[in-house]
Amino acid sequence: MNPLREGLSTRAVPQPCAIVIFGATGDLTHRKLIPALYNLAADGELPPAVAIIGFARRPKSDDDFRKEMDEAVRKFSRQGVRDEIWKTFSQSLFYHQSEFDDEAGYKSLAERLEKVDNSSKNRSAPISPRRAN
Repeated sequence: MNPLREGLSTRAVPQPCAIVIFGATGDLTHRKLIPALYNLAADGELPPAVAIIGFARRPKSDDDFRKEMDEAVRKFSRQGVRDEIWKTFSQSLFYHQSEFDDEAGYKSLAERLEKVDNSSKNRSAPISPRRAN
């Protein structure tokens, strides 16, 4: 045991990963998921090499998605938004448009994941409930 480390907590270094949020244009993503991920980034708990892909039916660009999420984080984050952190965090946000029942949409999502997250195979997909019609 290293006597200089005695009494210090050991934290695991966050590994690069990709997170897919299904239903990314919904209220849960705006109010909870993206603000929470931003807070993790601001607290240094999110890996620097993270890719967050929002998956939803509405057509929009990565930049449109980033702008919407910027507004959501500024409104719902538990801490103030620091522009230098937001700039870095927002570059990890991507958007993928597809219908949920379209098999080709999942294939193109896999291709997109390979493009934006080529450093990791550590992937997570939180499930966002779909509203009943």
